[in-house]
Amino acid sequence: MKRIGMFEAKTHFSELVDRVVREGRPITITKRGEPVVEITPAKTRSSKLMTRKQAIAALKKLRAEVPTLNQEQIRALIDEGRH
Repeated sequence: MKRIGMFEAKTHFSELVDRVVREGRPITITKRGEPVVEITPAKTRSSKLMTRKQAIAALKKLRAEVPTLNQEQIRALIDEGRH
């Protein structure tokens, strides 16, 4: 776990938050060498994100479930939406 002094944390706070989100590892903020606060990634954020492979698989599944339309059907849907 990375440790950073309070002055440095104050100076670079947004960079530290970005780093915690990107790497998914907490950072401990120290005051006079003693740990006082820990910045950790929110658990809800990571549970909502998909990996690239999961997203591709979900799109392929959706594509298989959605019927293919011909030009005539597409035109009818467009015209229906205009009325």
